[in-house]
Amino acid sequence: MLDFNLRVFLAAAKMRSFTRAAEILNISQPAVTHQIKNLETHLKTSLFRRTGNRIQLTEAGRVLLTYAEDIRQLYLRASRDILEKTGQVAGEIHFGATHLLGKYYLPRMVGEFRKRYPDASLSMLVANSQEIVQYLRDGFIELAVVSEPLHVRGMTAIPFYRDRLTVIVYPGHRWCDAGEIETADLFDEDFIAREPGSGTREVYTRFLEGVHKGRSLRTVMVFGSTEAIKTGVMGEMGFSIVSRLACRLETEQGLLREIRLKDLDMKRDFHIVFRSAKHLSLPALKFKDYLVKKSELAPGVAPVSP
Repeated sequence: MLDFNLRVFLAAAKMRSFTRAAEILNISQPAVTHQIKNLETHLKTSLFRRTGNRIQLTEAGRVLLTYAEDIRQLYLRASRDILEKTGQVAGEIHFGATHLLGKYYLPRMVGEFRKRYPDASLSMLVANSQEIVQYLRDGFIELAVVSEPLHVRGMTAIPFYRDRLTVIVYPGHRWCDAGEIETADLFDEDFIAREPGSGTREVYTRFLEGVHKGRSLRTVMVFGSTEAIKTGVMGEMGFSIVSRLACRLETEQGLLREIRLKDLDMKRDFHIVFRSAKHLSLPALKFKDYLVKKSELAPGVAPVSP
């Protein structure tokens, strides 16, 4: 395993935040501070300049960042070469996924993969699509599963899963009697939105712009998770638009009601995204191939425009 001090340093340097580094590494913020102090003590110099909650690399920190990135790349190449020679599928697989698939779809697949390759350990970073793509660019993860639209230049994307969005309301809402409405009706009701950067938000905004250009939903609350949105809808704060996958349990239990749109079908495809096969470790390559095999949407590899 790459020296943990260097892993922590790389995360803090690229995130420019000890708190964000802690989130990525699944450790506490004090643990990040401790590791950085150990490294600074060993090197007898300061690596970060701290101003309130913000950090900046010192000159020494910028020098170390260059070498640390080279060391990380050499370590990954050495690990892959050794594993290829031994034929072992072992070691860590760091990948990212959106909140939707990370919670409702991928955990079962991870469990099945681990049964097939028990010596592999997987770490899934869950965030919105824009954040996941940035983590991929920065090298914190080897592959990602993100929703369209894809803003990932110079990478390869493979279609993986098709999802449909649906309007949800609380039982007793006036739309429940009809069961279906026109999209124009959405603009007259209080709306609970996802946060900017959310793949779900990008998709429903794009679809609604296509049929009602220039009109905006009457947003009364913005939440950073689908769970919070479902709770808000059940609390009669307004309606929302979420994945059918995410609200299946609540609709089956009668806690939420789906409302069909007569004139619009909102769907999106999720993609497996990675820089290139040669950048994947052997375990990550096997995991990517496993996900592709499980997908019904992967007839071939689609390179994203450079």
